[in-house]
Amino acid sequence: MNTFEKAFKRTLQVEGGYVDHPNDPGGATNFGITELTARNLGYHGDMKELTIVMAKDMYYKAYWKNHYYHKINNENIAIEMFDQAVNMGPNTANKNLQKAYNLLTLNTITEDGIIGPKTLEAVNNYAKPTALFNLLNGYQIKHYITLAENSDKFKSFIAGWINKRIEIIRK
Repeated sequence: MNTFEKAFKRTLQVEGGYVDHPNDPGGATNFGITELTARNLGYHGDMKELTIVMAKDMYYKAYWKNHYYHKINNENIAIEMFDQAVNMGPNTANKNLQKAYNLLTLNTITEDGIIGPKTLEAVNNYAKPTALFNLLNGYQIKHYITLAENSDKFKSFIAGWINKRIEIIRK
């Protein structure tokens, strides 16, 4: 199984199928794809009828390839980036990676939310990928805490986010 397949499988385990939770600002989702994202990617049908094949294609093109996660050498980091992009949006996920790298090193990459050649080179050559992965998850949990502290509607999601999305690798 290739890295995208693993990332997609993990996302399906967390996101499930069709959901229209009243507290979710993303509105109706299916397989984690919001209606707005689906429409922006050319889907015009009812969100309940979005198939897993369509969702996989959308994720591959709009998230995996478009944000160059396929060029991240460390499988754990690539999968984590995909998961964060699906749940928090690619810009936030990408900035989390850049901030984590900058915090761990004396070098600096621009925290612009774009995974380009400089970010890829820095991340792929960083000697401590486990530390980078763990700090990336730290930024993810920080994001969730901030959301829940600032809006009661997010409190209904925080336990699930923490239990299903946060991982730490111990060595």
